[in-house]
Amino acid sequence: MENELVRLNIVGITYNQIENGMYAMVLEDEDGRLRLPIIIGYNEAQSIECLLQKIKTPRPLTHEFTTEILDSFNIVIESVIIKQLDNGIFTGDVTLCKGSDRHVLDARSSDAIALAMRTNAPIYTAKSLLEKCGVEKDSMSTRNPNVSSRHSIPAQQAIERVKRPEVNKYDDTSEIELLTMMEQAVKEEDYEKAAEIKLEIEKRRGALESNA
Repeated sequence: MENELVRLNIVGITYNQIENGMYAMVLEDEDGRLRLPIIIGYNEAQSIECLLQKIKTPRPLTHEFTTEILDSFNIVIESVIIKQLDNGIFTGDVTLCKGSDRHVLDARSSDAIALAMRTNAPIYTAKSLLEKCGVEKDSMSTRNPNVSSRHSIPAQQAIERVKRPEVNKYDDTSEIELLTMMEQAVKEEDYEKAAEIKLEIEKRRGALESNA
């Protein structure tokens, strides 16, 4: 069926800037076979990454504030459906419910996904769109290829443009120093850097546990 919907899950976010200061978020179908890369900007990537890395910000970010508004008025996000416009840009239909009232609002894909993540709302896309723009999981070489975006580029091109760092800049930094740096980054509201440092700490702790 042309309009058959497929549920998507968030895979992760890349930490390296790619061309034009954009990032790449990847969604994956429940079977784990196809992944859908979507390109987003810095602010959207920062918002989603903070949630993924469970970083507590001193003040609510825009999507957190929006979620608080919805909660205050007992408005529920029923679902988000990712679509693609004729010009290739991804967008999202956000279905809002209050009692028996339902409204569907158009949103940028990154905003729709960020709100869905914060409210545990399901994310869907048309099966035909996923098969058209998706990339098979085994063909994706990057470890964390998910970054959200409001602009689309060919799926394989999105994956190839994500650059992995050749040298770990934190190799000579102790965990205590990393924790201090992460706390300072949060105070300065540099959430991208804080998320990067948090990932490095988790990598080290994971390596210690595997060697224990």
